[in-house]
Amino acid sequence: MAKFQVRARTVDMLGRQQMAGIPTAISELFKNAHDAYAMNAEVDYFRDEGLFVLRDDGLGMTMKDFEQRWLVLGTDSKIGSGRMKPPPRDPDQPERYILGEKGIGRLAIAIIGPQVLVVSRAKINGKPGGKTIAAYIHWGLFELPGLNLEDINIPVREFKGGTLPGRSDVKEMVAEAASSLDEFVRSSRRKKQVEDILAGMDEFNADPAEYSEYLGKPSLKGSGCGTHFYIIPADPIINEDIDHRQAMNKATGFEKNLIGFTNTMTPGHERPPIICRFRDYRDEGSPIELIGEKAFFTPDEFKEVDHHFLGEFDEYGQFSGQVGIYQMKSEDYVLNWSDSDGRKTECGPFKLSFAYMQGLAKDSLVPPDEHARLRRKLDRHGGLYIYRDGVRIQPYGDSDYDWLDIERNRTFGAGYYFYSYRRMFGVIELSRSENGKLSEKAGREGFRENKAYRQFRSILMNFFLQTAGDFFREDGKYADVHVEKKTELNRNKEIRQKQEKQVRKRRENFRNSLRKAFAEIDDLQPEQKAEEILSALQRNIGKVLASDIPGHQKASRLMRHEKEARDRLHDLRKNLTVTRPRGVGLPRNLTNEWNSYLLEMERLTAEVFKPFEAEIEAHVSKAAKDAEIPLDDVVRLDSAVSTHKSDAIKTVRRLHGDVNALVKDIAATVRKETRGSLKALDHTIDDVMAELERMQRAPRSQDSMAEIRERLVGKIVSVSKTEKEKLERLRVQLNQVESIWDRDGYDSAELTEAMEEELIELKAQSEFNLELAQVGMALNTISHEFDKTVGALRNGLRKLKAWADANPELNDLYRDLRTSFDHLDEYLTMFTPLDRRLHRTKINITGKHIYDFLNGLFQVRLKRHNVKLIPTKSFLKASVLCYPSSLYPPFVNLVDNAIFWLQRNRDRARTITLDSQGKDLIVQDNGPGVSARDRENIFERNFSRKPGGRGMGLPISRETLLRVGLRLTLDPASSHQGAVFRISPEKSKEF
Repeated sequence: MAKFQVRARTVDMLGRQQMAGIPTAISELFKNAHDAYAMNAEVDYFRDEGLFVLRDDGLGMTMKDFEQRWLVLGTDSKIGSGRMKPPPRDPDQPERYILGEKGIGRLAIAIIGPQVLVVSRAKINGKPGGKTIAAYIHWGLFELPGLNLEDINIPVREFKGGTLPGRSDVKEMVAEAASSLDEFVRSSRRKKQVEDILAGMDEFNADPAEYSEYLGKPSLKGSGCGTHFYIIPADPIINEDIDHRQAMNKATGFEKNLIGFTNTMTPGHERPPIICRFRDYRDEGSPIELIGEKAFFTPDEFKEVDHHFLGEFDEYGQFSGQVGIYQMKSEDYVLNWSDSDGRKTECGPFKLSFAYMQGLAKDSLVPPDEHARLRRKLDRHGGLYIYRDGVRIQPYGDSDYDWLDIERNRTFGAGYYFYSYRRMFGVIELSRSENGKLSEKAGREGFRENKAYRQFRSILMNFFLQTAGDFFREDGKYADVHVEKKTELNRNKEIRQKQEKQVRKRRENFRNSLRKAFAEIDDLQPEQKAEEILSALQRNIGKVLASDIPGHQKASRLMRHEKEARDRLHDLRKNLTVTRPRGVGLPRNLTNEWNSYLLEMERLTAEVFKPFEAEIEAHVSKAAKDAEIPLDDVVRLDSAVSTHKSDAIKTVRRLHGDVNALVKDIAATVRKETRGSLKALDHTIDDVMAELERMQRAPRSQDSMAEIRERLVGKIVSVSKTEKEKLERLRVQLNQVESIWDRDGYDSAELTEAMEEELIELKAQSEFNLELAQVGMALNTISHEFDKTVGALRNGLRKLKAWADANPELNDLYRDLRTSFDHLDEYLTMFTPLDRRLHRTKINITGKHIYDFLNGLFQVRLKRHNVKLIPTKSFLKASVLCYPSSLYPPFVNLVDNAIFWLQRNRDRARTITLDSQGKDLIVQDNGPGVSARDRENIFERNFSRKPGGRGMGLPISRETLLRVGLRLTLDPASSHQGAVFRISPEKSKEF
């Protein structure tokens, strides 16, 4: 009698050669963990070591289970037949349907790596078993030709429950597997292949006992149960699967197969039967979670987008559920399947929940930035995911697998078919009990295309075709909400764009006006021109006094020259006057410039305009008195007031004319619009009444009365609604105009300014927060390495301190190194352990310490740029009790900035002076100084006039000092040149 013989190569063909790739293999192992009632299945992949660890907390295996189930291909116990009992189940959990029916999923390990150590501990009657088993397998053995399965020896060991095998235990099992190959080396044809396998065995150095110390749970130590796989070395192609994407809007092969393994996207979803995670250790920093809940769509994102459909299809294919368009209150919706013939479908009933986001940001309720983020995510992962009993069925949900022809139909008419697969995300929920005839193909690449699947697909295609027509086409039964909201959103966007266009131009004109005014102020033109006006007046007075004309003519000429000087001074002030535009919100930097301008104008008024105006009057009065020329003071006063009077009358009359003209235009427009609305409604009513008269004279069918009534009433209602909305908008605008007269209220321009400024500030803060988040993510990946480096530096400094104590000449070197390290340490506290701050202590810092530190740090640069750093005697004697890491860096930043700006001093000496006044410490230079325009902005983040500057030094210095009770300020500009920065105690605080 002849019998089948099974070669060892069968295992390789059923396992490694059948799997599409490593992601598919991992998915199969997750399914095996599911079948073992695991609640967690986690992968830790260490790239540098090539170590791949998959752990679950399921029921695990006894020695008997391992030998009679795990090592048996096509285990018949999973299909409920044969002599073997069904696999055990966890009585503390709901019963699970078996996903791995073919009994070959475990062979997927071979594609991940050639060698594996299997460690498992069974849970028996709810309690951890007394033994932990371990087995070593080299899959290369199953590639050797001529071997039968029974010829391959699989080393298996038992250990005390709660303990794990160590490196020596593993080496013993590997040695046992290697010894079984001795007899196969005889054949020269297989010698090279066997030698390669033996070389790989020599390098296998798994140590589960060591790994458990830092991997954490799930663990097999203590009372832990489950099955763990240690694969070394993992095939490096897994890196390509994780990292490579064909385009930025495409998912990687890894994401396509593993993301969304269980449903965690829909609000109120049931707890998945199993949670799967994959951690990628790319370096010594924290691992990157690749398939966790945040990488997939979240319930918050589901609720955030525009449209929602939730319901279920019954056994006849009829949908019954709720639909919410543009996040409006959900309405009941029922849809029949057009191909239903009154018989129950073979696919069975199932649930559908999906959300949809409008493709264009202007049509969506989702904020633009969030819309862009979600759109990128949808491009990669959008689609309908199918879950059976809580576990995903591949490849449904892959954005490149258009199994419902949604994208295909869209190419024929986006407006007609509406939906895009890459703008929706949702789930179809099946169960084994209700949808048993939807069976998967042998290779797990989707459902078999039997009658049940064809019905299932037809029901869903009909649903998307009909809901597109009902809700999103203009003539749809329920499309009014979508059309009205979309029109409103588009109109709002157009309004915002028009407003922004107008505002942008006015804002830029305002900026240019400020820039021009500041340029004149920084060049001291007001002071110079005022001196010129006074000098010209003095010359004119001299000429008048020297002339031979009669006294009354001299008086007349003196008063005329006085008026000319006043007018020139008035024009000088007028040319510097900038008016803030009404109804225009200003960003923070422009608001700071405006505030600085107001301060400068107050200063010029107090220091230039008023004093010079008084001097003009005094010079004329003195000249008249000395020459005994009679002046008419009333005429002089009238002359002084007349300029302001004429300017005021001219301005008010101009505005009066503008307002009157505008009122006339508005009144004409309002009358035209109101008359037009009444005419439109009257014409429509006349047309309807005329049609009614014609119907009275013509025969008509009673069956069409309802339809005719609906049409005629619809005409009136439609026109009435349009005109009503138009007039209501007009009324609101007029009410806003009327509110101007409410002196305790505010006008629309003030409201617009306030809202625009708040929006600008929120946008700026949002961008800054995003930058911080990106920086935080980057720092998170290197924080572990920083910890080690900082620790090494700290140990080195401790050793150096001992040498410095014994050798006083090393004290300066130690102090400088310690201060620089503490400066670095101050910033590292943002992403390294906070307890490092506890090592900082306040010390008494003298001005001489600060000067010595700065001189040593900048010695080369000071010499290169010919800059002198000069400390005053009072500075050298000053003393401050503070943290060096908080006080020294701001001085470093101030001196560094001063050196840069002093390079503009080409014709005079360059100096930086360190001074003190009372408890204030001062850094002063003789450079170009800070423009009045920038006085407030220099302390704002990201503002810098330095080419390539990041605008972070002064803001960070100010914040650092504030934490220790100090203020960093810029002194007001005065007659001297350069900038004066002051570090002083906060009010009611001491150093």
